[in-house]
Amino acid sequence: MATWHNFQHNAVSFVVETTYLDWNTSFPAISICENEAPDKLFESAERLFGEDRNMNMDFFLRDITFFDGTCTSCTTHCGVTFNCTEDIEKLINEVRAPCNQFLDFCRWNGKPFDCCKYFLPVVTELGICYTSQSFHTSGMNVKEYLKSNRKTGPGRLDLTLYEAAVVYIHAPEDVPYINHPQEEKAVLNWGNILSLRFQVNEIENDPALRREVSVEQRNCRFPDENDIPMFKYYSYSTCVTYCRARAQIHYCNCTHHFMPKLPGIKTCTIEGLSCLTKYSETIRALRTEEIGNKGLVCNCIPSCLEPEYTVVSKIELPNKDYKNENFGSLVSIIMDSLPTQRFKRNVVRTRLDLVVSIGGTLGLFLGASLLSSAELIYYFFIRKKLPSSETSSSSKSDVINVKTIRMKRRHLDPEVFVKMSRHRTFAGDRIYPFLP
Repeated sequence: MATWHNFQHNAVSFVVETTYLDWNTSFPAISICENEAPDKLFESAERLFGEDRNMNMDFFLRDITFFDGTCTSCTTHCGVTFNCTEDIEKLINEVRAPCNQFLDFCRWNGKPFDCCKYFLPVVTELGICYTSQSFHTSGMNVKEYLKSNRKTGPGRLDLTLYEAAVVYIHAPEDVPYINHPQEEKAVLNWGNILSLRFQVNEIENDPALRREVSVEQRNCRFPDENDIPMFKYYSYSTCVTYCRARAQIHYCNCTHHFMPKLPGIKTCTIEGLSCLTKYSETIRALRTEEIGNKGLVCNCIPSCLEPEYTVVSKIELPNKDYKNENFGSLVSIIMDSLPTQRFKRNVVRTRLDLVVSIGGTLGLFLGASLLSSAELIYYFFIRKKLPSSETSSSSKSDVINVKTIRMKRRHLDPEVFVKMSRHRTFAGDRIYPFLP
């Protein structure tokens, strides 16, 4: 039992590697999601609804275009103080900026590159975000481009934003989501300067981990071991997003307009958004089974490739360069130093180890072995068939021999018969099928 328990629960061990001189360290995925700005919302509402509009329409526009799980105006104003449009997609397109009006002047270690070629749109539960280094985007493999090593030094990414935004750092297989760790994101107001420094510890995996150890034993999934229909690759954040989508379907029979689409599931109308608002405390929060608070129990496991990011500093200052014609928010994301260690998952107990251990235990205490097991199989399953045929054939030959002897006895003279009788007595009453 101890052997089986160790195989199930202690098959993997973590070690720390420090042979860092030849490492190539990947820059994290960077996601830029547009955030609400009061001035822009006011201008957009004026353009969409007119100057003499009900001012509560501004709140409705905010709730729809930057939906975060609640739409208070859908409940308090829609159908009460004014009629709300159901053309949600039109409102989003009118308010949220495309990439070429959002990102500009991107530089990697001082070298400029095309922002919208590397920051590609990703559908998240927070709306369209522009992400570099992501497994969920197509196009050029930026993961190979943004590398840091002893030759290049720690990486630095600089860019200019023309809208208020939320900046996320995360693993390539992850996506931004409502419960994203606070220390790994920064809310940036328009016109400010953000400097974010981080350190990274990557994870290396034993090649036998995928082959020899099940998902339950290693308690992690590789990105391509995906069972989530909403995304192509698995990660903790995609699992939580899918869990939240199922909760929305359970409570309101729809998913909100930013949620990645699921086959056969409809998008929420204003009525559906009001329903989501009603259950928002449960749908937005996460909890464990032991805690009785409101929230979802998703039981999501991490990715096997997910690095550990530590934000060293996060500084936001106002940008005083108002005279610059390209005035906007300046973002600098800096790797504080190259890593000097990384974690590695090693497989310490394989299936072969389990068989050898159990076999050795049985051999020691019971005298059992593979050969004895084969003998038992032969005795109980194979030998039963063989003796019956052999016995029947031998009994038939005995009957034939006895008949032959009896027939020959009739032609024997008395002296020969006496000799046969003596021989039979000497042989212990056994009749031999031969004649002298």
